[in-house]
Amino acid sequence: MKAAVRVVMNQTFEDMKEIVRKNPFAQHIGMELLEVTEGYALGRIRLAKQYENIYGGMHGGCAYSLADTLSGIAASTYREYVTMLDASMNYLLPVEHTEYVYCKARVLRHGRKITVVRVELLNDEQTLLIDGSFTFYSIRKRDE
Repeated sequence: MKAAVRVVMNQTFEDMKEIVRKNPFAQHIGMELLEVTEGYALGRIRLAKQYENIYGGMHGGCAYSLADTLSGIAASTYREYVTMLDASMNYLLPVEHTEYVYCKARVLRHGRKITVVRVELLNDEQTLLIDGSFTFYSIRKRDE
């Protein structure tokens, strides 16, 4: 998957990348934002030894952090500040034997105050490893 520069309403892909750049933990785990469109975000992290659990797969908390950040970006593409209300993750397969873990975050429903986002974490072969759902509350609109 290659990075794409796309306009999100009045905000560019580069502006959204700044959100990831300003997040110290996202930087610590090497999170990359690859694509953003309205209601959608795609990113990845490289599977590295320091992010493994005792069984050699990616620690669930590291995977959750990727999903949390990408779902928040997808929810915020409607020019709103959002905060998470609820999240649920289904760890279907171990995250192992892959160079990158990709996260696709797609808004299922965007309402006046509530936004629901589905996430999928995939390996290099695009096998579904983890899926989940994040619910966000819209705090307020961003200034144009």
